Amino acid sequence: MAEVKPEIKVDPADSPSKLGDIDEFEDDTDLTFPTQAETQRGAWLIKVSEDMWKAWNEIYQNAPDGEQIEVGKLRVYHSKPDEPQKAQIRLLTPKDDERFAPHKDLPKMYNLDVRATTYNNTIVFSEKDLPGHRAQQFGQGKNLAAGRPTGINKNDRYGGGQRKPGTYRTAIPKQITLQPPIVNEAVAKAVEDDTSLDYFKKAYDKALQGGKKTTFNATVDKTKWHPGMTNSGFTFGSTTSKPGKGQKKKKQPKEKAVRMSTNELIDALQQCFTEYQYWQMKTLRQRLRQPEAFIKEHLEGIAFLIKSGDFNGNYKLNDNTARLLNIENGVGVKEESAVLKSEPESDGGTGDEAEDDDNDEMEDVK
Repeated sequence: MAEVKPEIKVDPADSPSKLGDIDEFEDDTDLTFPTQAETQRGAWLIKVSEDMWKAWNEIYQNAPDGEQIEVGKLRVYHSKPDEPQKAQIRLLTPKDDERFAPHKDLPKMYNLDVRATTYNNTIVFSEKDLPGHRAQQFGQGKNLAAGRPTGINKNDRYGGGQRKPGTYRTAIPKQITLQPPIVNEAVAKAVEDDTSLDYFKKAYDKALQGGKKTTFNATVDKTKWHPGMTNSGFTFGSTTSKPGKGQKKKKQPKEKAVRMSTNELIDALQQCFTEYQYWQMKTLRQRLRQPEAFIKEHLEGIAFLIKSGDFNGNYKLNDNTARLLNIENGVGVKEESAVLKSEPESDGGTGDEAEDDDNDEMEDVK
């Protein structure tokens, strides 16, 4: 009887190790840690000006990959326990090295205002594309929005119809490099010397010049600039080239009267009654150019309203006020009602929009 072959092949004892054991000895290239010496020494996190950051960024962009460039010297002074830590930065500007050309106009010395001297969970790292990977080839993903990764999406890899919104897209893996722990944080401030004064003067002059300028050339024919300007009736500020069109008449400003004080109003009312014995409210309002409520409030103290007779609806001084003004006999005062001016009355800025009094005399027209 023939021997039956087993369905599952059994590995011999001397087979090579599993893939998991091999992965343990492979280099982990996607994350790099600082060395023990760098960790013990620590690092400084310094806040610099925008111009210095641009200069260092330009130096970094022009440098070969992986090359470390020394841009300056950091000097840390030994301070007493009770004194704040003192440190300075001096920028390097070799004359023969064109890489340091961005340092030419910057201040060369900086004092550091140390804000922290202990580790406070601040982590600095850098990243770049992992070697051995490349972006998507030309023509693939050209319709993607800006900033979208151009790797293979899950739908293209596994299929299954239209990709659902929100699903991920595989990007190029990054190689992350952790920097030494930050043990000192400081702010760089330029020392006031000749280099810093020259730098600030150039920056000030550049700001005064401005970015854009407009130059008017008097030799250019201005009629060629806008359509319709050949018409003599065209004026700037109008939206049409027809004469008389587009020019709106300015509305005349409304005349406004200044509110009198109480004493000034009483004196003005008494002066009115030295001219005429009888005054209507609308005539007083036209004469004094004050709100009707304001006039009536103080008029009731020196005059009374006649409600019948020929002078119905007129005010007349009371006996006490007439005696004080020495006009109790009506000497020099016209015994008639004050005449209302013929021009149309406006509120004159008094805030009075009421119609004429209802108690005015009316006549029937046949």
